[in-house]
Amino acid sequence: MRLNLQTEKELWLKWWQSAGFKSRYLPLLGAAAYITIYVASGFFRADHLAFAAIILVLWYGGLRTRELFRFLLPLLLVAMIYDSMRFYSDYIRGPIHVAEPYNFDKALFGIHTDQGVLTPNEWLQLHTHPLLDLITGAFYLGFIALYVLICAYFCFMLPRTGTKKRSPEFIREQTYRPMWAFFWVNVIGYSTYYWYAAAPPWYVAEHGLGPADLTVASNAAGCLRFDQLMGTHFFTGMYGRAADVFGAIPSLHVAYPLQSIYYAQRYGALRGFTIFFYLIMCFSAVYLNHHYILDILWGSAYAILVCVFLDWRAKRKSGITV
Repeated sequence: MRLNLQTEKELWLKWWQSAGFKSRYLPLLGAAAYITIYVASGFFRADHLAFAAIILVLWYGGLRTRELFRFLLPLLLVAMIYDSMRFYSDYIRGPIHVAEPYNFDKALFGIHTDQGVLTPNEWLQLHTHPLLDLITGAFYLGFIALYVLICAYFCFMLPRTGTKKRSPEFIREQTYRPMWAFFWVNVIGYSTYYWYAAAPPWYVAEHGLGPADLTVASNAAGCLRFDQLMGTHFFTGMYGRAADVFGAIPSLHVAYPLQSIYYAQRYGALRGFTIFFYLIMCFSAVYLNHHYILDILWGSAYAILVCVFLDWRAKRKSGITV
C-alpha cells in the first residue's frame, strides 16, 4: 500500500526525532567536506556538486529513498574512489607493463596472418563492421547501468515475485550482496592498477612497446567508431575524464557481468541474459581495443573470488543461505 504524503511526513518526522547525531548530520557534513576538498584542490566540477546533492536527497528524502541509498551506496563509494585516484595515482603506481600483456596474448592467442602473428586485438581492428561497432559500443557505454539494473531486479523484484518466501534476513543478507560484490571487485581492481600497472592495447597500437609515456591522455580507441556512427561524444567525454590510463589489468568491464551470472545462478533468475551480457562484454573489450584476453581472464578471476568470499563470509557470520 502506498504511503500518502501525510503519512510520509509523519514517518520522516518520527525518524528525525529518533535519529542520532550521525544519522542526522553526518551525510550533510560528509557532502560539505567532499565539495570543499575538490574546490580546494582545483579539480571541482559541476558534477561533483550534483553527486553530493544526490546523496543528500537520497538520505534525507524519506524511508523509500533511504532504502534506495543503501542499495546504491556501493556504487556511490566506487564513484568517489575512482574520481579520487587522480590525486595520488602518479605517486603510488609501480612499474608500468607495456610489452608483457601484449606478448602474453600474442604467444597464447596469436593469430597467424600474412602480416605475421597478430594479437586478437590487432586482428579485430582489421575486421571491424558498423553493426559490431554499434552493438559493442552500446554495451560498453551502459555496462555499469545494466549491472545495477540487474542488481535492482534481484533486490526489489525477486522478494516480491519469487516462489520462495523472502524474509527480511534474505533481503538484507542476500539481495544487497551483488552491489557489495561490485564494490569489492572495484577496490581490488583499482589496487591492481598500481601494483601491476598495464598499458591497454590501444596504447601499444599508437605508441609502441617502448617505455610508458605518462603524458599520454586516455583514449576511447574503438569506442570512437560508436560516437562517429551516432554523432555523439559519449566516449570522448567519458575517457576525457578517466582517472588512469594504465589501468588495463584487470578488465572490470567483464568482471561485473560475470558477477551477474554468479548471482543469477544463485537466485534462479536472468540466467540466459547474464550469460549473454558476459560474452558480449568479453568480445567488446577486445574488439574495441581496450583490453587483452589476459585482462579478461584476470578480471574474471577477481569476480569469482569476490563472490565466493562474500558468500563464505556471510555464511560464517550468520549462517544464512539462499
